[in-house]
Amino acid sequence: MDAPTPKTQLIKNIYLYLVSFVSLFMIVFSVAGMVNLALRTYIFTKADKNYYGYPEPACPEPTPPAKMTDSQVKPTCTSKEEREKMDAENRSAQRQRDMVQYVSMLIVSMPLFAYHWMIIRRKE
Repeated sequence: MDAPTPKTQLIKNIYLYLVSFVSLFMIVFSVAGMVNLALRTYIFTKADKNYYGYPEPACPEPTPPAKMTDSQVKPTCTSKEEREKMDAENRSAQRQRDMVQYVSMLIVSMPLFAYHWMIIRRKE
């Protein structure tokens, strides 16, 4: 093989530093997201609450079963306790989705950064 020209060497260095830079930022953002999630979950618990209260749903008077047609669906009204329970479950599910995203970013970015940074350090 021929010796690398200065131009190809420059392109290779740009590639290595660019991939290292991007993967390092992925690591930083995923760790920051995990810290944010931990703080909202365990320390600042009110930060995850809904800022705006839900309006009370207007529940129509139930239609007697004899007067309902097949196309009509029974209206469902949920109590405040049921809505709060659903909100808590939704917040928990969202936290888990967020954590999966942050951990997967770490799993991808850490080896990527380590490999490219190792190549850079070896060349110097």
